[in-house]
Amino acid sequence: MPDYKKMYFSLMNAVTTAKEQLQNAQLAAEKAYIEDEPVALSLPRQAEEQTF
Repeated sequence: MPDYKKMYFSLMNAVTTAKEQLQNAQLAAEKAYIEDEPVALSLPRQAEEQTF
């Protein structure tokens, strides 16, 4: 008979590890965004709409 308790704990351990890795990656990305220099953006002017 399969050891469901062992399988459950193994799965939950993997899920918890994955969740923590995703949270750490998000925090690192947010920190990099905050610490980065602001970029000046300029948008090209749009051509007037043409009607046919």
